[in-house]
Amino acid sequence: MIIYGARAVHLKSAQPKSIICPSCSTQGSSVISIYRKHAHIFWIPLFPITKNGISQCQHCKKVLEPKEMPEPIKREYINLKNDTKGPIWQFAGLGIIAALISWGIYTNIEDKKKESVYLQLPQMGDVYKYKVENGNYSTFKIVDVSQDSIFISPNEYEINKIGQVYTIDKPENYSEIVYGMSKTKVKEMYDSGEIYDIDRLE
Repeated sequence: MIIYGARAVHLKSAQPKSIICPSCSTQGSSVISIYRKHAHIFWIPLFPITKNGISQCQHCKKVLEPKEMPEPIKREYINLKNDTKGPIWQFAGLGIIAALISWGIYTNIEDKKKESVYLQLPQMGDVYKYKVENGNYSTFKIVDVSQDSIFISPNEYEINKIGQVYTIDKPENYSEIVYGMSKTKVKEMYDSGEIYDIDRLE
């Protein structure tokens, strides 16, 4: 279950001495408070949404929303709101997301570097994941290598979800029939995206 929503955080309050409460006519009793609301997921703040506030008379306890404030109070409210900055931690979620994206990009680059080496220097036991012509996904395993070719054992099973190909990568699923394939052909399949991943036990 994903828990998400929004919550408001108090930023700043001020009690101007010149303004008069429109409810009880007491001067200097109104406290103006500024809040900033942020979106959160699993209670981790993602980003700010709005910044608003209220005024409350400390004498009669009357609370005014911005649209209810008389002009003198609204002027003080706007000035306080414009001068009030929110905490950086309300952007924490965006920072985490940016870090995860950066990490994903980095690991993808590193994976591609490794796969480039695997293509140039294939080894017995390497598993290639590829897209089948019918749109499904499967694997084949290298069982031998020569100077310009590899010899593969195809997986006898296919699956229609790319994220679950690992579930069919089992020793008992590979055929005893071995096929030869040139390294040039394998490189073409990789460059075209037909082969999309190479695994090697290290």
